[in-house]
Amino acid sequence: MNVDSDKPRFVECVYEATIEFDLEELGIEWEDIKDYSVKYGEITIELKNGDVKVFQGNERDVDYKWAVRENILTDSWDKVEGLN
Repeated sequence: MNVDSDKPRFVECVYEATIEFDLEELGIEWEDIKDYSVKYGEITIELKNGDVKVFQGNERDVDYKWAVRENILTDSWDKVEGLN
């Protein structure tokens, strides 16, 4: 055990945020979807008929009151044994 490398340096707090895409509101039927991908808060939907549609998600504010998870990390961003 290297005392210096195992010394806590960072407290990492992890928060979650959600973005929903209401297919009904977007006028999309699930059975019409060939494929989809989500990136940067946008959904790209490829329909079976070949059309491609892109929609912005309904972004919500992140609640920073309580973290979902907290980690104690070393200089090299490894978790400190016994503190996580």
